[in-house]
Amino acid sequence: MTAIRKASGDLIETNVDDETIIVALQSGQLYSVKDTSAAIWRMIDGETGRDAIIDALAQEYRADRAEIAKDVDAFLTDARNAGLLAC
Repeated sequence: MTAIRKASGDLIETNVDDETIIVALQSGQLYSVKDTSAAIWRMIDGETGRDAIIDALAQEYRADRAEIAKDVDAFLTDARNAGLLAC
């Protein structure tokens, strides 16, 4: 298992109602995540890996693991491309 980590030191985040607002300090970019994306973001703790996130979401949402995997992979790709995750 490879743990997924948020980009350290460059992000601040806050929860507002049902969404999480993330600010990349270096670029000044603002990101908003809700629903499944917010659930994925909350599980990125530097200790949890992709498969554990998929398993937890599949159980929480009682959804097909393959469908959850597609969503998780898309989110992780977007987050990496945005510089929100440590490589």
